[in-house]
Amino acid sequence: MKNNFIIAILALSCFIKLTAQVNPTPPPFPPRMPNTNSPGMPMPVENKQPEIVQFNELIFNFDTIKQGTPASHIFEFNNVGTKDINLDNVQASCGCTTPNWKAGAYKPGETSQINATYNAAGEGYFEKNITVVTSEGTQMLTIKGVVISAATYDAWKIGKDIRDAAKAKAEAFAKMTPKQKKGFLKAEQKAKKAALKTKK
Repeated sequence: MKNNFIIAILALSCFIKLTAQVNPTPPPFPPRMPNTNSPGMPMPVENKQPEIVQFNELIFNFDTIKQGTPASHIFEFNNVGTKDINLDNVQASCGCTTPNWKAGAYKPGETSQINATYNAAGEGYFEKNITVVTSEGTQMLTIKGVVISAATYDAWKIGKDIRDAAKAKAEAFAKMTPKQKKGFLKAEQKAKKAALKTKK
């Protein structure tokens, strides 16, 4: 009887040890980090230098250009600061683009222009950069578009003019009063009848 009791105690001790190894005590939770987005925490402040040389645009798309016909666009800039600035240099990324500009000092509030001309000598898509260097730093301007042959351009231009005219007509019709629309439709019907008689 005594031996059985001892055996039972030993078996229970072994079982407790095995259970402790299989199910170890979990590690404590990591400490919670403070929430920097909470209302009580100050947000980091980004230190930005105010813009002094301000351009009206940085990228211009010519869309479609006729081959052999140079295309030009004017970029305007303004001195919006409180001190003079100097326009030191303007340089295009290749010889196919020519910038026309005036070097010198510009007082606060003064405006000037940079005229960028692309020679359109070769067919295809183009994207050219123009680097503007002032006393306040460097600014990149971009011109882009597609050059097509003269014959293709002429056919494209006719179609574009027709589409533009139809669009303008639709916009004008939408702004008319009901009475004006009625008179407009009558006038169109008369014009179509006259055109048919002329063809006969």
